Amino acid sequence: MESETNQDTFGGYLKSFRVKQELAIQTVAEKTKIAVHCLKAIEENAHEGLPPPAYVKSFIRIYADAVGANADVAVEFYLSDLKQQEHAKQNHLRRREKLWAFRRAMMAVGLIVGILFLLRYTDFFMAPAPPQNTTAPEGTALSEPAVSRAETAGNRPSAAKTQDKLKLQIIAVERTWLKVIVDGQNARSYDLKPEDRLELEGTDNFNLMIGNATGLQIFLNERPVKIFGNSGQVVSLKIP
Repeated sequence: MESETNQDTFGGYLKSFRVKQELAIQTVAEKTKIAVHCLKAIEENAHEGLPPPAYVKSFIRIYADAVGANADVAVEFYLSDLKQQEHAKQNHLRRREKLWAFRRAMMAVGLIVGILFLLRYTDFFMAPAPPQNTTAPEGTALSEPAVSRAETAGNRPSAAKTQDKLKLQIIAVERTWLKVIVDGQNARSYDLKPEDRLELEGTDNFNLMIGNATGLQIFLNERPVKIFGNSGQVVSLKIP
């Protein structure tokens, strides 16, 4: 078995043992009680589709035992991949910060150039107009110009209607972990105990991964959301 440790990712390593054993992924799911979509996410190294690392390490060990792989090696691959992901994320943040710093510097340069341009040509643009002779002929009265005012009160545009918010209320009835992605943004993970509550707001949708299908009650804008699954089953849910 040790000769099979030439895979460089935890997912590829485990999948190679499953293929060698000629096991369908559905068979491994029935054997391990891990949902098929979680097993696929493990094999594809898809961190965004997996629960928090503490649970993933447990899943990897169960998977490895089911297909005859070395669980310690698989977990080591997983931890190494996590470090690489974190390193890549930090590099991305540093590049984005440098880009924003460059943009701010260019904006400052543009502002300074604009101010200098205005100061240079102020005399030209602000030159006074030549005086006009407004003296009327003797005996002629000057007429006052008529002043018209546009009615603006009725022409004001109405305030833009704000987009309705989506409000999600989550109540834990059993112990479970939960992973939430709001409007496609960064994922957040929670370890919930009975009677714990969460209130989330979004504008588009919520993507949930629930570690226990019967562990939560969910309400969207005060309307209940149905969760399909059995006790202890991992389920994914997109709302609405």
